[in-house]
Amino acid sequence: MTIGTQVVTASTLFGTATVVAAWDAGVLPRRDRTVLVVQHNVPAPEASEDFTRGPGFAALADRFDHVVAWNDVVAPHHPKSWTPRPADAPVWERLLRERWRLGDGPLELVGESVATPPTGALVAIFASAALTVYADGLMVYGPTRFDVGHEVGGRVERVLHPDLLPGVRPTLLAEWDVPGAVVPGESFRKVVAAVTDAVERGGAALAGVLPPAGSYALVLGQYLAAVGLLTSQEEQALHRRMVDAAADRGFTRVLLKPHPSAPRQGTRDLAAHAAARGVELDVAPSAVLAESVFDVSAPGLVVTCFSTGLATARALYRIPTVGVGTETLLDRLEPYPNSNRVPAVVVDALERTDEAWGEDPARMQQLVRAVSYCQQPERLAAFRDETAALLRGLDDAELRRWFRRRRLTALGLPGGFPVPWWRSTRLVAALDGADRRLLGGRLRRLVASRASGGGDDLRAAVGVARAKVASRG
Repeated sequence: MTIGTQVVTASTLFGTATVVAAWDAGVLPRRDRTVLVVQHNVPAPEASEDFTRGPGFAALADRFDHVVAWNDVVAPHHPKSWTPRPADAPVWERLLRERWRLGDGPLELVGESVATPPTGALVAIFASAALTVYADGLMVYGPTRFDVGHEVGGRVERVLHPDLLPGVRPTLLAEWDVPGAVVPGESFRKVVAAVTDAVERGGAALAGVLPPAGSYALVLGQYLAAVGLLTSQEEQALHRRMVDAAADRGFTRVLLKPHPSAPRQGTRDLAAHAAARGVELDVAPSAVLAESVFDVSAPGLVVTCFSTGLATARALYRIPTVGVGTETLLDRLEPYPNSNRVPAVVVDALERTDEAWGEDPARMQQLVRAVSYCQQPERLAAFRDETAALLRGLDDAELRRWFRRRRLTALGLPGGFPVPWWRSTRLVAALDGADRRLLGGRLRRLVASRASGGGDDLRAAVGVARAKVASRG
């Protein structure tokens, strides 16, 4: 099957640069015709401009034959909340093929999360398209958030990602044995350099406003209050801790790069706090990639809580980094399968423990798989044995920071609470087999029906233990 047209979805300039770098490196085939579908996914897209309005996009725009706005297609709906009805998908496909001049031939869809809108909507519309998934951050090392089913998982040919944890393979879509494809750091840096040149030509002269390389610390602002992980006051306190981390390491100049979607209030108070620590605080343009700052005048230190910028600074630009506040974030992430958990654990492991985690890819591989298994045990049952092996070797502090004891107890893993004899694996397995053979699963249904209303300790224990047996695959 010859694929002549490639539809690329992107919600960020960084993601678009990742795809272009993959083309240049040859790890993603470039088709005869390419269409970029821009998805502006911020909570209020009508109140802000998408990344194509910034000067950096000029370096990437001519790499695509056509650029379209997905928000215009689905308006007045928000792009993250709209999906086509199954019966309407063929109609939508005919409409978009005509509107975007895609022709009638086979397509390849290159996109971000294929399980959820907005890319998931296009996956449903172009139901026969080959799929490539790209991930531009640490979430690629975490599990797939939803069961995508064979109709999607069986179509994914590769997972593209920058090599943010050298030697560590992605967990995303591992249940479908989708191979990872590394976007080489050299190719990515060349694309970033081109974006930076476009920014300079657009009038934002970074070279003239950035401090000399190595003379300052770059603080990458977070956007955690807006998504409910911290209060506004806690986020402001977190930013003060970041400035403190730079000051404690001898830096007297700090450049703050706010999150592109974050409000600007609080910057004056942060500057006053920095001055009290003997630190001069300046603010970088929010629309400029952090990697462009690394490219023009590399800071001596990058400080943040957890972010893609911290990972690229460390892995692709060899800049020292410090993670601040990950312990608070790990306590706040709910539920346990929250997609930010693996990125937060990775940063915590790299920044707040001995350096062996960063120097031992095999050990880091075990860690990301163990956390991923505890998040999605049914889909990642193959990771159970290595998860148990890792847990036995962790010290108590690491165990408590990265895992929940109740979760480990429910899954029957080392590190959980002590289990009474009547919840032992062998007894539960025997009860499970007897229930299936003799009662047709009625005990399972009885326990499930009583779970919401309480029930005695034995019934509750059997329910937890049955989940444990099921999680063993």
